Amino acid sequence: MNAESEPRSGAAGLPRRDFLKVGVGFSIALTLGTAIVGCSDAAKAPVQGFAFLHPGDVELFSALAPAVVVELANFDEAQRRQIVGEMLGVIDGTLAAMDMGSQKEVRKLLDLLAIAPLRYVLTGVGAWNEAGVEKIQAFLERWRGSRFGTLNAGGNVLVKLSATSFYLLPVSWPSTGYPGPLAYAFNAINS
Repeated sequence: MNAESEPRSGAAGLPRRDFLKVGVGFSIALTLGTAIVGCSDAAKAPVQGFAFLHPGDVELFSALAPAVVVELANFDEAQRRQIVGEMLGVIDGTLAAMDMGSQKEVRKLLDLLAIAPLRYVLTGVGAWNEAGVEKIQAFLERWRGSRFGTLNAGGNVLVKLSATSFYLLPVSWPSTGYPGPLAYAFNAINS
């Protein structure tokens, strides 16, 4: 089969075979990374107080929060920590409420990003808690601008989870101009 007759996929115009290689490559990388690093049962358990998020996930989303939600810079350090904690609760609740298939896909992404050597190769970030806002924004920009659908999807999921978790919190409402729910509607729903 010559290059011109090979099936094409999507708007990027890349052969489907290239996309399959990426998917297979990530699966192999995750398998090898897990085998090399090893995963104890403790690493597979959610953090106390959470239903879905593991310790590495908490580190990831704590680092993503200020890189994705620029409004966090308007709060002092104590307020930022509290807001990020609330954001983690929203993210955890969102992921725990997803169907099992979606949870498995997100878990693959989060597990891949929890393995330090693979994380560095894929994102350029060593430890989440040591990466600055600029480094994390650069990684997200690379992923979201990548020609590979897998990276695009992963970057979009991380950004959407982080951003929506903030904008669901009442503390974010003034920065968006949302005055909050109408008192009579809120009282009617919550009575």
